[in-house]
Amino acid sequence: MDDVEWLQSTLSAEMEVRPPTSRRREARYLAGNCVKLYHGEQLIAYAEMRMVGRHMEISTVLVDANFRSKGKGKELIKKALESITCDKILCCTKNPAMAKVLKDLGFTVKQWPGFYTYLILSINTIRRLFSMLLRFEFKRIWQQGKGIHKYDMFVIEEK
Repeated sequence: MDDVEWLQSTLSAEMEVRPPTSRRREARYLAGNCVKLYHGEQLIAYAEMRMVGRHMEISTVLVDANFRSKGKGKELIKKALESITCDKILCCTKNPAMAKVLKDLGFTVKQWPGFYTYLILSINTIRRLFSMLLRFEFKRIWQQGKGIHKYDMFVIEEK
Protein backbone atom coordinates (compact mmCIF):
# COMPACT_ATOMS: atom_id res chain seq x y z
CA MET A 1 0.00 0.00 0.00
CA ASP A 2 1.44 3.38 -0.95
CA ASP A 3 1.32 6.45 1.31
CA VAL A 4 -1.72 8.02 -0.38
CA GLU A 5 -3.71 4.79 -0.14
CA TRP A 6 -2.78 4.44 3.55
CA LEU A 7 -3.81 8.03 4.26
CA GLN A 8 -7.13 7.71 2.41
CA SER A 9 -7.87 4.37 4.07
CA THR A 10 -7.02 5.59 7.57
CA LEU A 11 -8.99 8.82 7.14
CA SER A 12 -11.98 6.77 5.96
CA ALA A 13 -11.80 4.48 8.99
CA GLU A 14 -11.27 7.22 11.60
CA MET A 15 -14.50 9.18 11.97
CA GLU A 16 -13.02 11.77 14.38
CA VAL A 17 -10.75 13.40 11.79
CA ARG A 18 -11.23 15.18 8.49
CA PRO A 19 -12.75 13.17 5.64
CA PRO A 20 -10.48 11.82 2.90
CA THR A 21 -10.20 13.77 -0.33
CA SER A 22 -9.02 12.93 -3.84
CA ARG A 23 -5.83 11.02 -4.42
CA ARG A 24 -4.18 14.13 -5.89
CA ARG A 25 -5.12 16.32 -2.92
CA GLU A 26 -3.98 13.70 -0.38
CA ALA A 27 -0.65 13.48 -2.24
CA ARG A 28 -0.32 17.26 -1.81
CA TYR A 29 -1.06 16.93 1.93
CA LEU A 30 1.66 14.27 2.19
CA ALA A 31 4.14 16.52 0.37
CA GLY A 32 3.14 19.59 2.40
CA ASN A 33 3.51 20.71 5.99
CA CYS A 34 3.23 17.40 7.82
CA VAL A 35 5.28 14.83 9.70
CA LYS A 36 5.30 11.12 8.98
CA LEU A 37 6.63 7.98 10.63
CA TYR A 38 7.50 4.83 8.75
CA HIS A 39 7.97 1.20 9.72
CA GLY A 40 10.32 0.06 6.99
CA GLU A 41 8.72 1.36 3.80
CA GLN A 42 5.19 1.54 5.23
CA LEU A 43 3.68 4.80 6.50
CA ILE A 44 2.35 4.19 10.02
CA ALA A 45 1.73 7.67 11.47
CA TYR A 46 0.92 11.10 10.11
CA ALA A 47 0.11 14.58 11.42
CA GLU A 48 -0.72 17.76 9.52
CA MET A 49 0.43 21.17 10.65
CA ARG A 50 -1.24 24.42 9.66
CA MET A 51 -0.96 28.06 10.55
CA VAL A 52 -3.71 29.54 12.72
CA GLY A 53 -2.91 33.22 12.72
CA ARG A 54 0.63 33.47 14.11
CA HIS A 55 0.40 30.06 15.77
CA MET A 56 0.81 26.53 14.45
CA GLU A 57 -1.83 23.85 14.92
CA ILE A 58 -1.01 20.15 14.87
CA SER A 59 -4.08 18.51 13.39
CA THR A 60 -5.28 15.30 11.78
CA VAL A 61 -3.05 13.08 13.90
CA LEU A 62 -3.24 9.47 12.71
CA VAL A 63 -1.48 6.35 13.95
CA ASP A 64 -2.00 3.00 12.25
CA ALA A 65 -4.19 0.76 14.41
CA ASN A 66 -1.45 -1.92 14.45
CA PHE A 67 1.03 0.52 16.02
CA ARG A 68 -1.08 2.17 18.70
CA SER A 69 -0.02 1.98 22.36
CA LYS A 70 3.61 1.59 21.25
CA GLY A 71 4.76 5.21 21.65
CA LYS A 72 4.33 6.13 17.99
CA GLY A 73 1.92 9.00 18.73
CA LYS A 74 4.42 10.53 21.15
CA GLU A 75 7.24 10.04 18.64
CA LEU A 76 5.12 11.71 15.95
CA ILE A 77 4.25 14.75 18.09
CA LYS A 78 7.92 15.11 19.18
CA LYS A 79 8.92 15.10 15.53
CA ALA A 80 6.29 17.77 14.80
CA LEU A 81 7.54 19.93 17.69
CA GLU A 82 11.11 19.71 16.37
CA SER A 83 10.01 21.05 12.98
CA ILE A 84 7.84 23.95 14.23
CA THR A 85 9.41 27.35 14.84
CA CYS A 86 6.31 29.25 16.09
CA ASP A 87 6.14 30.49 19.68
CA LYS A 88 2.73 28.92 20.30
CA ILE A 89 1.60 25.47 19.18
CA LEU A 90 -2.01 24.28 19.44
CA CYS A 91 -3.53 20.81 19.32
CA CYS A 92 -7.23 20.05 19.90
CA THR A 93 -8.31 16.56 20.94
CA LYS A 94 -10.87 14.64 22.92
CA ASN A 95 -8.89 11.40 22.73
CA PRO A 96 -7.57 10.51 26.23
CA ALA A 97 -4.46 8.77 24.84
CA MET A 98 -3.53 11.82 22.74
CA ALA A 99 -4.28 14.13 25.70
CA LYS A 100 -1.81 12.11 27.81
CA VAL A 101 0.86 12.36 25.09
CA LEU A 102 0.39 16.12 24.85
CA LYS A 103 0.56 16.59 28.63
CA ASP A 104 3.69 14.42 28.81
CA LEU A 105 5.32 16.67 26.20
CA GLY A 106 4.59 19.88 28.11
CA PHE A 107 1.28 21.00 26.61
CA THR A 108 -1.31 22.51 28.94
CA VAL A 109 -5.07 22.84 28.53
CA LYS A 110 -6.14 26.34 27.56
CA GLN A 111 -9.74 27.48 27.67
CA TRP A 112 -9.46 30.66 25.62
CA PRO A 113 -6.76 30.98 22.95
CA GLY A 114 -7.64 34.58 22.12
CA PHE A 115 -10.29 36.04 19.84
CA TYR A 116 -8.38 35.86 16.54
CA THR A 117 -7.18 32.28 17.10
CA TYR A 118 -10.66 31.19 18.20
CA LEU A 119 -12.18 32.85 15.13
CA ILE A 120 -9.82 31.05 12.73
CA LEU A 121 -10.38 27.70 14.45
CA SER A 122 -14.15 28.26 14.24
CA ILE A 123 -13.98 29.12 10.54
CA ASN A 124 -11.91 25.97 9.89
CA THR A 125 -14.52 23.89 11.75
CA ILE A 126 -17.36 25.39 9.70
CA ARG A 127 -15.44 24.77 6.46
CA ARG A 128 -14.93 21.15 7.48
CA LEU A 129 -18.64 20.81 8.28
CA PHE A 130 -19.65 22.13 4.84
CA SER A 131 -17.11 19.83 3.19
CA MET A 132 -18.64 16.85 4.98
CA LEU A 133 -22.17 17.97 4.05
CA LEU A 134 -21.20 18.19 0.38
CA ARG A 135 -19.82 14.64 0.57
CA PHE A 136 -22.90 13.33 2.40
CA GLU A 137 -20.68 12.30 5.34
CA PHE A 138 -23.58 12.33 7.79
CA LYS A 139 -22.15 9.54 9.94
CA ARG A 140 -18.90 11.50 10.32
CA ILE A 141 -20.79 14.72 11.10
CA TRP A 142 -22.80 12.91 13.77
CA GLN A 143 -19.70 11.28 15.27
CA GLN A 144 -17.77 14.54 15.47
CA GLY A 145 -20.74 16.69 16.48
CA LYS A 146 -21.98 14.58 19.36
CA GLY A 147 -18.66 14.89 21.20
CA ILE A 148 -17.70 18.44 20.29
CA HIS A 149 -18.08 19.60 23.90
CA LYS A 150 -15.43 17.06 25.00
CA TYR A 151 -12.60 18.65 23.01
CA ASP A 152 -9.76 20.30 24.89
CA MET A 153 -7.30 22.73 23.39
CA PHE A 154 -3.72 21.98 24.34
CA VAL A 155 -1.09 24.68 24.00
CA ILE A 156 2.65 24.78 24.35
CA GLU A 157 4.41 28.14 24.24
CA GLU A 158 8.02 29.12 23.66
CA LYS A 159 9.47 25.64 23.21
